[in-house]
Parts: sequence; structure tokens; C-alpha cells
Amino acid sequence: MNVAGAGAETLFDMDYASWTIRLILVTAGFVFYLGVFAVCHQLSSCLNATYRSLPPREKVFWDLAATRAVFGVQGSAAGLWALLGDPVLHADRAHAQRNWCWFNVATATGFFLFENVAVHASNVIFGTFDLFLAVHHLFAFLGFLGSVANLRAGHYLAMITLLLEMSTPFTCISWMLLKAGWADCLFWKLNQWLMIHMFHGRMILTYHMWWVCFWNWDGLVDSLLAPHLALFVVGLALLTVIINPYWTHKKTQQLLTPEDWNFTNPGSKNGQTEKVNGLALQKKRE
Repeated sequence: MNVAGAGAETLFDMDYASWTIRLILVTAGFVFYLGVFAVCHQLSSCLNATYRSLPPREKVFWDLAATRAVFGVQGSAAGLWALLGDPVLHADRAHAQRNWCWFNVATATGFFLFENVAVHASNVIFGTFDLFLAVHHLFAFLGFLGSVANLRAGHYLAMITLLLEMSTPFTCISWMLLKAGWADCLFWKLNQWLMIHMFHGRMILTYHMWWVCFWNWDGLVDSLLAPHLALFVVGLALLTVIINPYWTHKKTQQLLTPEDWNFTNPGSKNGQTEKVNGLALQKKRE
């Protein structure tokens, strides 16, 4: 199979059979999203009073949320084109490759490397640990690393996996508005509704991925190494059965009770999360 893929993709024309090119793109993805994280910190520190009032751990979460939102735009664009527009990928969902997919696979690997470094560094510094988040990003990084390393791996399922990031821009907006005390505004509620639908869309996508696996199993066995295929199937099972339903439930619960359940209030009773309605907080503190 031609590694470069078919069609005129001049913007993405590179020698992807070269380890050097692929490692450069992985590094570029890491550096780019590290830069997004740093720029978000600088801009928020200068322009946003809510950000300046947050404790350090929540500032890190704010910057990570913004970085994930930017990656969510990249992943959504790539995933939608693979799902709806690219005939080459649809012709052979197990083996087909495209130049633009190689670019996205490599830079996404860099992003997931950044995510793992940032999340675990934050865990060490602040003494925290989110099991679902850690497992999610570990599987994502290893899965895309396998696609970067394997010149035979098809790109359709990798791009559909990127489409699962379609919820991250809405999650970022939701959390930032909560911290700013705007949970009562119409825009926050509309964004929350859209975010919940995005999580439902994630669940539907996982069912589609199972369907693709079922009908293209022989091709996947032929194109992927056994450990890589096993990692993908286990990760997809975790997403389908545990992670997506759990996050969908939590986001729906958040619409009904606007609370920041990412950060608990040590002084609250029964370990309940702190209310983030800005007016309510102001009255309690006066």
C-alpha cells in the first residue's frame, strides 16, 4: 500500500515512511499544544479576573481545558471529514491511509503525550489522581503511538477516535462560565445542552466503531499488531461501557445542579462539591 495515500494533498505531502518526519510531527504537536497552554495562562492572567482569583490547581485545569478545546477543534474537523467526506477511507476502513490523516495522527500523538505529562505532573504537584482521566489519556496516547509506528495501520478508525473530542470545546466553555459565576445565564444552559448532545454523539460513535470492527475484523487483524488491536478493543470497551456513560451522566447532572464536581470544597458536608453560582458564593463569603 502507498503510505502517502491517494489524491492531491499538497499541504500534507511528506515522506511519512520516514521515522524522522513522523517524530518531527509528534514533537511539533507536543510543542504546539504546550504553547497553547502557556499562551492561555499568559492571556488569562492579564485579561481575566476570574482566572487570577483561582487557586493554582484550578488555574492549571483552566489552561488544560482551553488546550483540550483547541485540540477538540482539530479532532472534530479531521473526524468529520473522515466520517462524511473522504471516499478513500470509506473504500477500505481497515487499510486505507491518507496524507492528511498521517499529519493528524502524528500531531495528535504529540497532544496526547503533552496531556499525559501535564496530567501526571499536576497529580504529583497537587497530590491528586483522576483514574478515568488517566486511563483515558493513557489509552489514547498508546493507541495513536501504535498508529504512528505501524506503517500498515489504516486511518479511518483513528480519525473517528479523534471525532470523540467533539465534546471538549463545550466542556471548556461550561467549566469556565461556571467558575465565572454565570451558571444562571441562558448561554451557559444552551452550551450545556449542546455538550450533553455531544456526549450522546460520542456514545453513538462508539457503536459505529464496533460496527466497523465487526465488518472489517479480518482487515484489522491483518493491518494491526495484536497488542495494538487488543489495546484498541479494550479502550473502546471502556469508553462504551464505563467512561462515556459516566461522563454523560455527570454532565446531565451538572445541568440540573450547576456545580463544579472537579474540585471538592474541603469545608462542605458529606464531601459535596462547592456551588459555583457566583452570587451564592458572594453572599456566603460576606
